[in-house]
Amino acid sequence: MSLCWIESAIFFPLAMAKDGPDWDGLIKWSIAHSDGTPAPRALSSVDVVKRMKEITLVMQTPEQVVEAQGVTSADIEDMLEELQEHVESIDMANDLHSIGGLVPLLGYLNSHAGI
Repeated sequence: MSLCWIESAIFFPLAMAKDGPDWDGLIKWSIAHSDGTPAPRALSSVDVVKRMKEITLVMQTPEQVVEAQGVTSADIEDMLEELQEHVESIDMANDLHSIGGLVPLLGYLNSHAGI
């Protein structure tokens, strides 16, 4: 019976040597399956709240000023998608309201129905 690649990826590094885990095998496997890029840094809740404040500020800025700064409608949509990802957590949604971001968000969405 042959293992599929995911089973072998999980099983191989955990294979036991005579005296315990095969640490040399684990490091060799890890290096072979690494592309050298660092793992993305998870945002802390402080970073997320700061970012939500920045997005709220953009939504409150007059459209002509935003366009003059080179911000495109695609950039705005990306920010709104990012905001959506953040507020999928109920705690972050509450934070958006606490920082005063909910009213500007709803106002922006009402005035830009095409988004």
